[in-house]
Amino acid sequence: MENGFRGLFLSLALLAGPTVQAASDQAADETDSALIEPKIERIEFDEATIDARDYEVALMAGYLSIEDFGVQPLLELRLSYFITENIFAGLRLGQATAGKTSYEVLTAGAPLLTPGERDYQYYSLDIGYHILPGEAFVTRTITYNTAFYLSGGIGNTDFAGSDRFTLNYGAGYRFLFKDWLDVTLDFRNNVHDMDLFGELKTTNNLQFTLGLGLVF
Repeated sequence: MENGFRGLFLSLALLAGPTVQAASDQAADETDSALIEPKIERIEFDEATIDARDYEVALMAGYLSIEDFGVQPLLELRLSYFITENIFAGLRLGQATAGKTSYEVLTAGAPLLTPGERDYQYYSLDIGYHILPGEAFVTRTITYNTAFYLSGGIGNTDFAGSDRFTLNYGAGYRFLFKDWLDVTLDFRNNVHDMDLFGELKTTNNLQFTLGLGLVF
């Protein structure tokens, strides 16, 4: 009798085994599916970029500190060519008008320069590099490319009746609104010699500008 019950139990276990195994396999598949295939919504970003071989024309405005002649308004026109996304070369043309020196103000004597000689005009050939390209996130779906850059170059300054070889260097921050529009903040030093007061000296002429650029 005992052997009969044992045989009956073994038969029932064999019949129930596949059902239990199937339920276990189904639970495992559901767990793996939940872990491997999460439902994550992908966010697409509308991002403006500057590409290699793009050109930029920018109009800049700001102030120029002409050594010994005070801080004066400055206008500058720029044409840049992007050799790569981060390396660019360009031409800068600038115009300002020098004020009076402290000597002229204190003595109220004869002016050191004629009105025409007070025009401060320069051009420069520069090269720059985006050392810290980055992004500014405005909303979940809109992001703007930004870049902090260093640049420098050589050129000529026409001031006080003479042409003066000029070295410049500086840094700036570019914010790209669209593929065709950016805003640039720039700080620069223009270095050249002056000899208005009887001795030759090297002057540092700092400029700060902000402007809009068209990229094409």
